[in-house]
Amino acid sequence: MSDNINLDKNASSPNIKVGIIGYGFSGKNIHSRLIAATPGLEIKKVCDQHASLQDDYPFTLVDNVEAVFSDPEIELVVIATPNITHFPLAKAALLAGKNVVVDKPFTVTVAEAEELAALAITQQRILCPFQNRRYDNNFLTVRKLLQEKALGEVRYFESNYTMFQPSVNAGWREKNTQGSGVWFDLGAHLIDQMVQLFGEPQQSFVTFDTQREGASSPDFFHGTFVYPSLRVVLHGTLLSAWEPPRFRINGTEGSFVKYGQDPQEEALVAGTQPGSPGWGYDEQPGKLHRREGDQVIETTYQGVSGNYPAFYLQLRDALRGEGEPPVKVEQALATMRIIENTPRL
Repeated sequence: MSDNINLDKNASSPNIKVGIIGYGFSGKNIHSRLIAATPGLEIKKVCDQHASLQDDYPFTLVDNVEAVFSDPEIELVVIATPNITHFPLAKAALLAGKNVVVDKPFTVTVAEAEELAALAITQQRILCPFQNRRYDNNFLTVRKLLQEKALGEVRYFESNYTMFQPSVNAGWREKNTQGSGVWFDLGAHLIDQMVQLFGEPQQSFVTFDTQREGASSPDFFHGTFVYPSLRVVLHGTLLSAWEPPRFRINGTEGSFVKYGQDPQEEALVAGTQPGSPGWGYDEQPGKLHRREGDQVIETTYQGVSGNYPAFYLQLRDALRGEGEPPVKVEQALATMRIIENTPRL
């Protein structure tokens, strides 16, 4: 995964036509804006029964998924709909001969994920889970830090994704339905990042809670994941007015603390052009702590800029037969196994 943003590679090749299903928050603010900024990708149709495109982009708006699946020019379909619909829509898209991107979580059960993976092989199509937070500046910084072994051998790794949303949202993410709640929403990101760094754990345990008045799906989780010489803690909540460290890591030669959320989603919502100057810049460098004698020495560790555009750039190249997709189906299966099979305490 490159940390540099290159929007020009193969820009002269024919455009790959894209259809987006779902034009809510993710479809409108994340997928459509990243795709529109990627040379070689062109959005042809957007399917949503409730959306109004206004003057956003020159898409054709349709209200029937068949208008996307039956269009012979569309090579790539992006599924950005409620979690419970990911499986049937992705299956239909694959059966229609399309390559498919599926928003996280990939599906709501392991069985669904395995069926899609097998179908993609049969159809000889790319099936790519969307894990944009692999490209967060804070995660890229931590990955670089661990690759450099700046902390020696890591023994404790803590990852927090917290928000302060004391009022329950009326949207589908907070309904009492399969695949709703923060474990599937925030947890899917943190689990994917953990597996990228350390692989699948030997044991895992998670506690859920519903802490806000009127909430009907879990809005809190706290999980512990056991590796041979490492303990990982993943924590997510919608009821934290205080922001804990995004990452806290202890190793045999020092510790690292990193505050601050990645700014790319906020920039996309604001309409900032992906890849523009300063894109994804980390304004809150992490702090390294090492003991020298009887003193603890603190130094600044400058972060890596975030790189959401890299996802669709790499996918474009994979669709042209040049390299691998940015997220492999096998990796999504690992994440789904942890989401579904982690014992609840």
